[in-house]
Amino acid sequence: MPNSALPVSRRQLLGTAAAVAALAATPVGAQTQPPLRIAMSLNDIPRLWAGPDAGFEGLRFGGYLVFDALTLWDMGRRDKASGLVPGLATNWRVDPADKKRWIFTLRQGVKFHDGSDFDADALIWNLESVFNAQAPQFHAPRVGLIRSRLSSVASYAKIDANTVAIVTTEPNGMFIYETSFLMIASPKQWQELGGDWQRFAERPSGTGPYRVTAFAARERVELEAFAGYWDKARVPKTQRTVLLPIGDANARVAALRSGQVDMIETVPPDAIESLRRANMKVDTNLYPHVWAWRLNVQPDSPFHDVRVRKAANLAIDRAGMVHLLAGSAEAAKGKVPPSSPWFGSPSFDIKYDVEAAKKLMAEAGYGPNRRCAVKAIIASGGGGQMLPLPMNEYVQENLRAIFMDVTFEVVDFGTIIGMMRAGSRAPQQAGAHAINIAIPTIEPTVGWVIYDSALVNPRGVNWGYYNSPAIDKALADIRLGFTEPEQNAAMAKLHTALVDEAAALFVVHDLNPRAYSARVEGFVQAQNWFQDYTTVRMR
Repeated sequence: MPNSALPVSRRQLLGTAAAVAALAATPVGAQTQPPLRIAMSLNDIPRLWAGPDAGFEGLRFGGYLVFDALTLWDMGRRDKASGLVPGLATNWRVDPADKKRWIFTLRQGVKFHDGSDFDADALIWNLESVFNAQAPQFHAPRVGLIRSRLSSVASYAKIDANTVAIVTTEPNGMFIYETSFLMIASPKQWQELGGDWQRFAERPSGTGPYRVTAFAARERVELEAFAGYWDKARVPKTQRTVLLPIGDANARVAALRSGQVDMIETVPPDAIESLRRANMKVDTNLYPHVWAWRLNVQPDSPFHDVRVRKAANLAIDRAGMVHLLAGSAEAAKGKVPPSSPWFGSPSFDIKYDVEAAKKLMAEAGYGPNRRCAVKAIIASGGGGQMLPLPMNEYVQENLRAIFMDVTFEVVDFGTIIGMMRAGSRAPQQAGAHAINIAIPTIEPTVGWVIYDSALVNPRGVNWGYYNSPAIDKALADIRLGFTEPEQNAAMAKLHTALVDEAAALFVVHDLNPRAYSARVEGFVQAQNWFQDYTTVRMR
């Protein structure tokens, strides 16, 4: 058995049992409407301190349910990719005299869950909590989860009670996307909890559509609809929602089948048809996501050689991978599919061609008598990871055919996120040549600047220290685009360079299956990592 194939641990099973038992014990009989019970694919509750851990699934549940940002995602349609819409900012503009200066008009009349007001002072307080190490609300563990997504911020200032200016390090037309990742927390609640972010995470206060009513680490979070939410159209239709961390996929399926939960994340492909036969709804949609290996391209890594990177991409039987995933994925030809306006016109065709891959490996000096040793860090589960163990074993088998011998270091999702942020030069990652973390392609910042040579630890998450003049130039051009046509053209040039340089091992795009019972009505699966549960009604 490959060394990545680890059985579900006793601790995982006990934790799952405890979570389901706690849910079963919930006194819901008095409720006129049953709660919506969602099983996350995480092993713990994301930190609810307006900068959640656990990647984008953490943001999905520990961010946008409880908190708002200046800009939000339009998640109300399934037939088109989500775009940004006004959130706590009603509008924004770039100062015509200084393209580094953005002026935000703030939404008036917004209340935090604790009843205090959101205004310019609250926004500045939140910015200080991230960017001013001397501020009392600055907390390094929390900041580490936020700043990599806000790499452009240089300074900020209050203009008046409803207006704030934010200055970027350079002209950056893409900065508006960064603002969607700054969750706004209540200064009053933080102060009343003794200025303790850990306590705040258990009793959070944001301006989002749900407020937290109960919290138990590793077990559950209970939410209720926030009647005072500023967007009356998004006050949740279900009064009460319960989030349960159930990291094991089979345990999630069993909980859905038994009626202990109503909706599950990340459905294992081999369960899809049987769930449908059991009258469960299994929903899929296009998803801004690529399941990939991020590569260490430093001189002592085999992936420093573009021939090795290209060979690895040619060695993967993606049709076989899609079959393994029961059709819940699409073969990747890069970070985005060819239908995307960002695909461009790469000359390197990512396909399955073992003979071409072997030829490239031979040119790089590898073969039957000099095999290529590769160590990859992979996760046992987590948001966006799909089925990481069998998928990585499949990749391992494919690469063996081109003289590449892969060994795995298997860690939990929280650990791998920390390793990604630390970068491949961190001592605990010595000898690692790849890290398998799904890459978001939702917008031009988070999933794309991981190749910016300037955004390595601690400024960003360029894990493999990728350094390419062509890609840095393309990223610079993107930042100079302030209109959609300019940005699309620049993104297409960037993607062309990424594919032609085989900057990652691109494998498949996730179709993100979710399953839920017939009792769940009104859910719209958006083409987005994030989802809107406020539309759900329980029968």
